Amino acid sequence: MNTNITIEVRRFPVDIRDERTSVVSRDYIVLDKPMLHAAQTVGQSSKELIQRIYNRHGFRVLEIGKAEKRSISVSLDELWDMSGADRTAPSESVAEVSNVEK
Repeated sequence: MNTNITIEVRRFPVDIRDERTSVVSRDYIVLDKPMLHAAQTVGQSSKELIQRIYNRHGFRVLEIGKAEKRSISVSLDELWDMSGADRTAPSESVAEVSNVEK
């Protein structure tokens, strides 16, 4: 039997500066809705959550752009097979991505 799960995710473009080297770059962070909801539950905005994540790794957040919304459907059977001792390249059908909003 083929079982799939669907994960609602948000991808934020983030301009960051590495505090060790002062190099400025663009990065992307993908967060799922439960992570964002948990942050809101404790009174933290998505931007505060993103800043905390990057600060923990030695980066300063300069700017956070608008999030892209997507639904990702993942085949649990294929993920299970990939997680075993014989790890082969994933097939194209492991994850199916659909845009919710651009």
